[in-house]
Amino acid sequence: MPFYRSISSRRSRRRIKDGFDLQLTSMMDILVIIVVFLLKSYAVSTNAFTTVPGIKLPLSVSPDVPPDSLQVIITPEGMTFENQRILDFVQTASTAGTDEANYSFKPVDLGEGGRRIIPLFDALTKAREKAEILRSKSKARDAEGKPLPFEGILAIQADKRVNYDTIRRIMYTAATAGYRVFRFLAMKRET
Repeated sequence: MPFYRSISSRRSRRRIKDGFDLQLTSMMDILVIIVVFLLKSYAVSTNAFTTVPGIKLPLSVSPDVPPDSLQVIITPEGMTFENQRILDFVQTASTAGTDEANYSFKPVDLGEGGRRIIPLFDALTKAREKAEILRSKSKARDAEGKPLPFEGILAIQADKRVNYDTIRRIMYTAATAGYRVFRFLAMKRET
């Protein structure tokens, strides 16, 4: 008889209940952890830095992504600030229609003895004033309760054929308009 009881007890242990329920709580916890991990590790860049046809950017191997900022684009034909053409360079007969670039300014576009670019200064000043008004209306405040200060970051996307004198004028103009940090954009070199 003891033999019979052990067999019957084994058979009763092996039977699966008819109402078997799947435990979803543990699976939901795992799914939530995976979703949170993916959201935290996913980086989104809102920068809209695009290249312009006819511009040859220098190459870079830096993995850094520039932060959001206002953008000046210098092409062989002219200068663009925030997708609006603000200045056209003087084209000479020797450089027109060739691959060479001539970055000469009209005399009326320069001020302060040729150091400041007047249309760029006006556009940068308007953008700074607009940013300061938006910051004053924003709820974000510093420790003293004052509006956050103007950051003054300017991204410069210049053709690699631009001479130093033109870049120096752009930087001087931006500095007099209140911009103190310059970021030069370059094409990422494929390795």
